[in-house]
Amino acid sequence: MAVAAVIGAAGRMGSWFADFLNSNGYSVIVCDREKATARKLARRNGYKFMGDVTNAAELSQIVVLATPTLTTKSLLRRIEPHISKTTLLVEISSVKAPLKETLERLRRRGVAVLSIHPMFGHGTKHPAGRLIIVAQQPAKNREAAKFISLFKRRGAKIFQTDLANHDRVVAVTLALPHFVNFAMVNTMKASGMAPGQARDVGGTTFKLQLVVAEALYHERLSNEVSILADNRYALEVLDSFAEQVNRIRAEIKSGDSRKLLRDLKRGAGYVREDALFSSAYDRFNAAVEASNVNN
Repeated sequence: MAVAAVIGAAGRMGSWFADFLNSNGYSVIVCDREKATARKLARRNGYKFMGDVTNAAELSQIVVLATPTLTTKSLLRRIEPHISKTTLLVEISSVKAPLKETLERLRRRGVAVLSIHPMFGHGTKHPAGRLIIVAQQPAKNREAAKFISLFKRRGAKIFQTDLANHDRVVAVTLALPHFVNFAMVNTMKASGMAPGQARDVGGTTFKLQLVVAEALYHERLSNEVSILADNRYALEVLDSFAEQVNRIRAEIKSGDSRKLLRDLKRGAGYVREDALFSSAYDRFNAAVEASNVNN
């Protein structure tokens, strides 16, 4: 039985990967600096706990780094001498650029490095229909191909790209919506209105948005900081967003409703290019019903 070590297993995505690998026939070693939590996870699920990540790396055919970007960067430097050419190293960081130099050094040494980014949270029970971004996959490596196939066989969607384009894509699709929701929560707080009170008087759009915002605060906040601060493309996207906010704000402030309407129509033209636009309102209502935001 192949051995897989999950470093960062006390975190939610780390425990998700430990369970996923175990369910697919791997013998799982769990490591985390939160040793008590990792030990409990190991006892509960029959995994092996190891306190030393270098020992775990040496004993495993697969090493999964389920940690925030900057933690992953320091871990890579620490375990680099202990990773053999027969080991598949999998990192799932939300931002790839800070890791590029170390990953390239490992690759030149002949270490098989698989860089992926699961675009779903730890609450996902099954990967069917979910997206996995593959930012770097070693060519002709059977273990890496097998690892990706575990997700494909369960209906996951695979998006192949490269390290740099990964960060550009997630700046728009991850950093931007997370920023918008965090800013919304801070704006609500500044208004003096309690979340429950706002929910009671809010319409369905607000209530559904609040569900999204509150769900983000269930994530590890250090990882959220990494999504926003470690991706150099994120600031470009947020600067563009700020320009849009300021322009629309100026139109509202000046009372120029015709200019505001033109802005909205331009946005409508853009989203109508989406093949799923026609079903958007039905999907919105289905999400409202599924989240019970009217209760």
